[in-house]
Amino acid sequence: MRNNTLFFSTIGFVVFSLFLGLQACTSTAGPKPIKYGKDQCVYCKMTVSDPRFGTQLQTKKGRVYNFDDVQCMIAFVKESQVKKEDVAAFYLPDFVSNELLPAEDLYYLHSEGLKSPMRGDIAAFADKEAMEKARKELGGTPLSWNDLWN
Repeated sequence: MRNNTLFFSTIGFVVFSLFLGLQACTSTAGPKPIKYGKDQCVYCKMTVSDPRFGTQLQTKKGRVYNFDDVQCMIAFVKESQVKKEDVAAFYLPDFVSNELLPAEDLYYLHSEGLKSPMRGDIAAFADKEAMEKARKELGGTPLSWNDLWN
């Protein structure tokens, strides 16, 4: 009886260890939900409140940082709080749907009419037509992801 208990305890421990190992190796691909009205911008410490402007950075080690404005995220990286080469992904919300999408795939508009939380006044759009429509309504200048870093 004692040998059976030891055997099943050992098997249980091995299965549990394998489960934890697999969990540690699972992909962290994709953005994590931002808790608007609760999460705090790691750069300026304001509450992330507007889903049209809340952004996210994920490191290669799986750490997630939320920001209330793309300008806060860029300043955070430029000041080497996280090195750009350690970043796995940058996510920004589509201004229309508020869905967090990879930054490199988006179209950007800088317009004072946007009135973003930190007055960076930059919005991201999933498609060029939506960005152009907003530009006609609000004015402004189209930008690329690379332009935001200059």
